[in-house]
Amino acid sequence: MSTATASSLLTDLLAAPRPGEWAELRQAAEARLSGQDLPTTAEEDWKYTDLKALAAISFGSAPRATVDISSHLLPEMVGTRQVFVNGHHAPQASCASAVPAGVRFLPLATASEACHALGSVPNGIEPGCFEDLNTARFEDGALLLVPKNMKVALPLHVLFITKAETPIAVYPRVLVVLERGAELELVEEHYGTGSYLSCPVVEVCVGEGAILRHERIQRESDEAFHLGTLKAVVAKGGQYHSRTLSFGARVSRQQPWVRLAEGAEVTLDGLALLEGQQVADTHSFLHHAEPKATSHQLHKCIVDGRARAIFNGQIRVAPGAQGTDARQQSRNLLLSETARVDTKPQLDIYADDVKCSHGATVGQLDPEELFYLESRGLNADDARNLLTYGFAADVLRHIPVASLRRSLRQLVMARTQAISLGDFA
Repeated sequence: MSTATASSLLTDLLAAPRPGEWAELRQAAEARLSGQDLPTTAEEDWKYTDLKALAAISFGSAPRATVDISSHLLPEMVGTRQVFVNGHHAPQASCASAVPAGVRFLPLATASEACHALGSVPNGIEPGCFEDLNTARFEDGALLLVPKNMKVALPLHVLFITKAETPIAVYPRVLVVLERGAELELVEEHYGTGSYLSCPVVEVCVGEGAILRHERIQRESDEAFHLGTLKAVVAKGGQYHSRTLSFGARVSRQQPWVRLAEGAEVTLDGLALLEGQQVADTHSFLHHAEPKATSHQLHKCIVDGRARAIFNGQIRVAPGAQGTDARQQSRNLLLSETARVDTKPQLDIYADDVKCSHGATVGQLDPEELFYLESRGLNADDARNLLTYGFAADVLRHIPVASLRRSLRQLVMARTQAISLGDFA
């Protein structure tokens, strides 16, 4: 990828009109992007993810569009959804009638400036170019503010849909704030058709003693590029449980960053199901900044065809963060001889009273398990598909929204051509 080509893509995207809100924030993002190129494989963090195909496409601004969302409706979230199409709020598809009084769940463009502070999640890390692109050019997004001690019974649904007749760029944005003692389940979903670039940014603030369960589902078009950023801070005694499921996109990259305060608890799980020539890259960073925090991370990839999965998971235990308990596992299943996984769990420990572990496995289906199933009457394909589904099932079974759990299990079974699984479905 030539520097000229990489630079021109960023330049063209920034040539689109800048929305008027948050001018200072946008100007700072544009200043950081000035003269910057797209990342290349010469950079360590992008060593295995080549963006040449992205640089070769000219992306236009996203027009307003209408879509049928009936296939995305889940019974638990009929009256608790905000829908955005091509980056614009879709009021005719949204319905927040069942959202409890006191909870702020609305488009960012209509929220008062006093209600939110975009870009305020501190992480001490310079924003990447795709995060800055979002900040410079996003049109709208979802604000979710739960007041202190309120426990929201129903899950809330934020749905981003992209409908691209020609290549376009979209910038989904979400800001979630849970005040002290609040509790919430949130489903964030990305889906689309056509060729497009999606650069979502999600900011999460979990207050003292608050609990957020956050399901993130990426089902983009096979022609799409999905390059997302998640930044979360978890206050003293707070809990943040996040699960990212990646099924679509030609190239996808997830960059979750989470800071844990004293006694915080974080689960950061992921599942990527890849085929063809898909590339899915996860670069995560868990920062144990204060004592006695706990983090558990399980990242699984099922890779078929000529697809490639990348996982780089860094856990940093800061000086003075005694009593840290951090565990990380990267488990990967190769279904073809041409599939590839590059995995790098990483621990950076600057405290001495900690319990930290990490591990990584890359392998194929166990021949003895296949033989056992075949000896019980399954043919070779059914045995292979059953074991493949079983590899993914332990990530899916913990999804708290029942209808979502069922639909994702069906999606995984369809992708692995699994047989009927009775009670497992």
